[in-house]
Amino acid sequence: MNSMTGYGLFEKRSDDFCIKVEMKSVNNRFLDINVRMPSSIMYAEESVKSFIKDKIKRGKVDVFINFDYLNSKDVKIDIDYELLNKYISISKDLQKKFGVIEDLSFSKLTEDSNIFKPQKAEFDGDYIKKELLEVVEFAAKDFIEARNIEGEKIKNDFLVKLEEIKKLTDFIEKRAPITLKENEKRLRDRVSEYLDSNKIDEDRILTEIAIMLDKLSIDEEITRLKIHIDNFNDIINSEGAIGRRLDFLIQEMNRESNTIASKSNDIEIISKVLLLKSEIEKLREQAQNVE
Repeated sequence: MNSMTGYGLFEKRSDDFCIKVEMKSVNNRFLDINVRMPSSIMYAEESVKSFIKDKIKRGKVDVFINFDYLNSKDVKIDIDYELLNKYISISKDLQKKFGVIEDLSFSKLTEDSNIFKPQKAEFDGDYIKKELLEVVEFAAKDFIEARNIEGEKIKNDFLVKLEEIKKLTDFIEKRAPITLKENEKRLRDRVSEYLDSNKIDEDRILTEIAIMLDKLSIDEEITRLKIHIDNFNDIINSEGAIGRRLDFLIQEMNRESNTIASKSNDIEIISKVLLLKSEIEKLREQAQNVE
């Protein structure tokens, strides 16, 4: 199980280049990948996104890529000879007319970017793309490992909360038949009092009591709730993206707890249901962090 939050970093240096890839992610309902990279290697953006999509299924992922080409042998410099000649000519005129001596050393001339124009070095695009994807792969491994470590922490938290939910459900399950019998006795006592003073078909009344008690029964809700708890436990121990499945199960668990609360008039069951709903809400909040 993976968290949706994570961080990964990898850098590779060679005589020719330096590539650094940094990955960060936060919670998001879907997968949203944002890649920031220099324009010189923008041609590889879709390949980077495609690689990440194969590894990650959910979350807002920001990828920061730095690239420096270090091979100075491939750097070309354009020289504006016309402008250079004008500088030299002006310098000579100043010397003749005003006796101004201008030091036109080579080092000073190179400071003028209008005369000496370094061109961006050309590199093998396929080669750099291959190296870039390799760096992305290592950064992604670091990133996924971080998400997995955080996911294990969430899983352990889930297990603690599930255990508490099981205890509350077991209490409600044991208390339910006692409550049902109390309701039955209460109804029968009232009906007996009514029958003593009215001529009404007793069998018909008893049938209505049975129907009312069946409507008050929470056996089915408890059974479904226990199934959801078991399914939840199975899912958090499975592989892959499970966040949406957990979201659905939590909704169903909440639905069953609401139904139990609406059917119950027993103060002990109601108090446990309130605690149950609180624990389910904690599950829901934590599930927002799961991929």
